[in-house]
Amino acid sequence: APTIEWQNTIGGSNYDWLYSLQQTTDGGYILGGYSFSGISGDKTEAGLGSYDYWVVKINSIGSIEWQNTIGGSGDDELHSLQQTTDGGYILGGKSSSGISGDKTEASLGSTDYWVVKLNNSGGIEWQNTIGGSGEDYMYSIQQTTEGGYILGGWSSSGISGDKIEAGLGSYDYWVVKINSI
Repeated sequence: APTIEWQNTIGGSNYDWLYSLQQTTDGGYILGGYSFSGISGDKTEAGLGSYDYWVVKINSIGSIEWQNTIGGSGDDELHSLQQTTDGGYILGGKSSSGISGDKTEASLGSTDYWVVKLNNSGGIEWQNTIGGSGEDYMYSIQQTTEGGYILGGWSSSGISGDKIEAGLGSYDYWVVKINSI
């Protein structure tokens, strides 16, 4: 059976959920999820709202290199991340925050897709709030071969905001392709 090479428990004094991780080109790992913890334990930044995106970069033996707490005054839940071809990171999840904290765009419904692009040291480069008037939850994001991004999740929104097609049921898959900047 395989043996454990190393392990690290990473968190603060409250709830911290890891949803996505990937090995990075430098041999380390990028971890993404969301946190309800304030400054405590391994968490070095205060919370901005209820839940916040929490991105942690660790090296090849599991030690923290940097971290970033990203969010607004509401619930912001990171569900998917990927290292991008420029060495930065693309983050995808859902947000119920309006303009507040790190969030620079108004909400479009009760929850929206929230895409955040980070540079290689975890600083925000750009962000985009995408949604309709209902609930829109993003669970997957991937960079595409030409440098844009494909977003996937579910939606209860009808034609409204960014949503140009009517819903087919209570909740539907919602796939959105965005270009590169």
